Amino acid sequence: MSGNNEIITACRGCHGGCMHILTVSDGRVTGVRPDPDGPLNRGRACIKGMTVIEQMYHPDRLLYPLRRTGPRGGGSWGRISWDEAYGLIAEKTRGLTDAHGPECIALTTGTGRHHMSQFFRFGNVLGTPNVTSSGAIVCLAPRVTAGQYTAGVFAGVDYYGDARPAGILVWGANPAISGADGELQWFVKDAARAGTHLIVVDPRPTELAQMAECWLRIRPGTDGALALCILGILLGEGLYDRGFAENHTVGLDALRQRCMAYPPGRVAGITGIPEAEIRRAAHLIASVKPLSLEWGCAHEHSPNAFQTCRAIFMIPALTGNWDVPGGFVASMQIAPTANPLFDRLDHSAATKVMCGDYPWMKGAAGPKLWAHPYDIFEAMQSGKPYRIRGLFSHANNSLLSMPGAKHVRRGLAALEFFVYMDFFMTPTAEYADIVLPAAMWPEIDSLFCMPEFGERALLTMQKAVQTGECKSDEEFFMELCRRMGLDYGAENQSEILDEQLAEMGRSYPRYRGIDFEKMKELHYIAPERRYRRYETEGFQTPSGKFELYCASLESIGIDPLPYWDETALRSPSAMPTKAYPLSMTTGGRIQPYFISNGRQIRSLRKTAPFPLVTLHPDTAAAHGIAEGDWVWIETPAGRITQKASLQPGMDPSVVNCEMGWWYPEAGPPGYGWDESNANILTDGKPPYDPVMGSYALRGLCCRIEKNENCRIEERYYATYGKGLGP
Repeated sequence: MSGNNEIITACRGCHGGCMHILTVSDGRVTGVRPDPDGPLNRGRACIKGMTVIEQMYHPDRLLYPLRRTGPRGGGSWGRISWDEAYGLIAEKTRGLTDAHGPECIALTTGTGRHHMSQFFRFGNVLGTPNVTSSGAIVCLAPRVTAGQYTAGVFAGVDYYGDARPAGILVWGANPAISGADGELQWFVKDAARAGTHLIVVDPRPTELAQMAECWLRIRPGTDGALALCILGILLGEGLYDRGFAENHTVGLDALRQRCMAYPPGRVAGITGIPEAEIRRAAHLIASVKPLSLEWGCAHEHSPNAFQTCRAIFMIPALTGNWDVPGGFVASMQIAPTANPLFDRLDHSAATKVMCGDYPWMKGAAGPKLWAHPYDIFEAMQSGKPYRIRGLFSHANNSLLSMPGAKHVRRGLAALEFFVYMDFFMTPTAEYADIVLPAAMWPEIDSLFCMPEFGERALLTMQKAVQTGECKSDEEFFMELCRRMGLDYGAENQSEILDEQLAEMGRSYPRYRGIDFEKMKELHYIAPERRYRRYETEGFQTPSGKFELYCASLESIGIDPLPYWDETALRSPSAMPTKAYPLSMTTGGRIQPYFISNGRQIRSLRKTAPFPLVTLHPDTAAAHGIAEGDWVWIETPAGRITQKASLQPGMDPSVVNCEMGWWYPEAGPPGYGWDESNANILTDGKPPYDPVMGSYALRGLCCRIEKNENCRIEERYYATYGKGLGP
């Protein structure tokens, strides 16, 4: 490309859906600004998207394939061509699958990138059922699955209609900084500033908690008990929408009976929230209309994930806010993701998926299979039930994002063959045999839509430039399958995108005939929303109604009503002891970073140079810790260090650790992966959620002490200079 031009494309620097205008000069992106016509962001963007030029042209970016030349994890690499890379990968993969079956190959991915729509397709064409993620069962999937079993569809906040939310229940999320899942961060703050009532459920004094009319400072891990208690108050005091409940739900009386086991007095003791505050929150939820729900993954980091999500999902519906203007609106399901080609997976291989006995992972909610991440890394080491010998990892810094980081490291070290694809060399990449350079969002063609959420637009991503030898993950999937003689079902990416658009045309006839070339001209499609569709079309459930009591769950041996299992919090890792007296929570987002991405980007790192452990001043004082001190945080699984941030709003018995931290400035091969990594403190072991297989990442017992001799700041300033301090 030569000369200057502007290209409008969607950012995928996180889960969001911001449209940007890129200025391209002589084949390089030289300018980026948010598109004022972007249907979701409307001219605004976060720092992650606005620093894409710095990310694309960073001196440490991976620009060509690499082959390991020394011991695994040793940090020794040599450049190879793409042709050599494809040849080596095809030969080794074919050798392993011929000798041990395709199930000996595992695939793992992270979250939020464009390739997610074809990740399962790649696994199914390879013939392996062992496809997993560091997200999924602890991020979004429990919420989506709860919505599908309850209403047949998921939902989101209606920020974009003529009527705006009069109230928002913010539960286990911090949408003011995270901007997750197509629901961008500015609108909840706009709503709060405009007087929208906020009810916030969070153990931390987040920005929204401090703006809230009602803040419920919950004990980590007890969200399900609180949700059932609130439902019980609504049903017991007649504070629900009788017309909706009597005409459009099944199981109302059964749910009412179930909720009687969670009276406010009992739940106050479980959650640490005073009974009067619980009642006040329930009354506010019932009185404010329209009210919507912003919820995140906090309650998914739990063995109670699925049923907790079911209970929370019912609250806006039973209060008369389902699919109404300004309320909790059903997904428009504008366009599907790429066809995953489930029919390509041989039945005998499908039965070998490493997923325990968890219905969602076994495909009970659909044909998709998920392997359990802990089982995958265990099988790399123990060979039980059989050995995982090869791994493809895409956008997944497993050592930082998977639970039980030490367990993950042992698994990676035991692999026979490991292919890793990402933007930068990471601690996880150092264990690979082949490392491949992944394209960033200005360098790919794709479509973006959140079909699970109450989305309102399909967005175009179009390739603006080519940087180095970087390729999209989808290009790699397709070409490797071609080299291995496997049918990927398409000759190029455009064919797959056109298939998605053709399916959209069947659901929305006015958009028939639109292909990807046309989408490049349109930039996005935003159909007009229709409200209260359930009144004429019913719900997409077997009963045609909103299923408080779900017979489909009962048919697969799962309780048809939501519940909260207190025994899941009685595991050794969750019970405070004299040795580990504090409760730890982790997993909250940090504004400049997307999970573990961005720590080497100077303008991002400057805004948040060090990991913070947040604790109450009294808790800190009792341990001789002052603001800014480095602190040891220890659980039975391990010990890390983070920098103290004292906040009076924290519960004195709770500490919060930031996740995703590693230190590029520490250099290869380790990059400081074990110094401040919150997953050193988790183990990923049972108990698991009986539907989803979700594990505990919050509500873990821990202890703290001052770290007298930390050198992390010294190393940072020696690398980046004082000008990049906080």
